[in-house]
Amino acid sequence: MHTRPLHLAVRYLTLAAACLSLPGCGGGGGGDSTFVGAADVSLAVSPSNIDSGDRTEVAITLGNVIEDGIALKIRFPDALKYVRSSALLVVGQKETDLTPKFNGTGTDNDRYLVFYISQAAFRRSGQEYNGEEGTVIVQLEGVESVTDGLVEVDPDVDDPLQTNDGEFTVETPEFDPEATADISVQAD
Repeated sequence: MHTRPLHLAVRYLTLAAACLSLPGCGGGGGGDSTFVGAADVSLAVSPSNIDSGDRTEVAITLGNVIEDGIALKIRFPDALKYVRSSALLVVGQKETDLTPKFNGTGTDNDRYLVFYISQAAFRRSGQEYNGEEGTVIVQLEGVESVTDGLVEVDPDVDDPLQTNDGEFTVETPEFDPEATADISVQAD
């Protein structure tokens, strides 16, 4: 008589263990159970050593973009400037021009670019979003000398309760870099 409750207890424990071992699914951010944040990010800067007046290309690859979209914040030394109209998002074969919502100098004398990008921008034509990657490409131009500079990227959740005009301020940039790359500019 006591074997039946023991048998049921073992079945429930087995079922619970099986449920706990299943991988988690993120809400709009892909299916990786280790994913935390607004997006997965990687960064490349090429070339990383330039002369004043020369340009470098910054490539930021993003995947598993959160459902609310992202505020993509880029910080770099004030020895560089953003090349106007050089930003674009590449997803598969599709290229989309981007315009920064903010382009200016912070109180720390670094420069900031901020782009707001929806999750929908990363979807392949007409398909549901499943964590696909896209690459934001930006050109920077050297304007004065800097050694051991850094280009840094911080993708944050685009807060749906705030307008993008008031979401970022240089006084409180809330910048915690998730990817960094070296940059140096040699002055003439």
